[in-house]
Amino acid sequence: MRALVVARTLMLACALPSSAIAMQPERHCPACRDARDVATKPAIDTAYANTVQRARLASRRGEWNDAADLWRDALLTDDRVAEHWLAMGDALSAASRHREAVAAFQRAIQLDPRLTRQGTTSVARAYARMGDDRQAVRWLELALRAGVPQEVVWSEDTFGAYRNDPRLRAPERVQVRGRGARSEEKSSA
Repeated sequence: MRALVVARTLMLACALPSSAIAMQPERHCPACRDARDVATKPAIDTAYANTVQRARLASRRGEWNDAADLWRDALLTDDRVAEHWLAMGDALSAASRHREAVAAFQRAIQLDPRLTRQGTTSVARAYARMGDDRQAVRWLELALRAGVPQEVVWSEDTFGAYRNDPRLRAPERVQVRGRGARSEEKSSA
């Protein structure tokens, strides 16, 4: 037992990581921790940029499963980039991994509200491809409310089955005259 205590003390003093100490970075002295962080940051940035570049290349080539895995690796390094969540969702959807794609699109929307139009349409598309009509219509409603033009939505074959769904019809606008009286055209026969 005493030998184990002496061995761990020596490893700590010499900054040699053992499995127990390496998993507890707070046990290293601040100077060593700072030096290690400075030394590894450029390597992490370079590896991250390389992973993103490889993910984009795999997406361009149509290697969807590889692209999705590479986007996931990039997001493990920095999960705050909404565009990368969106790109991972696109790759997952193209690889017919729609349920995973839905989660990625939703995360992109959470991180950057500017992606709401594209994200809600993508979620609706994924649900439609899964055959979940209820969720597809729900997300199409959200997309239309977010300002996605109807002609953009209806131009996609994926959404053709929902074209006549009463929940997705534009509300009829009633012209009101004066103090709440409805203006109706009367036709003379």
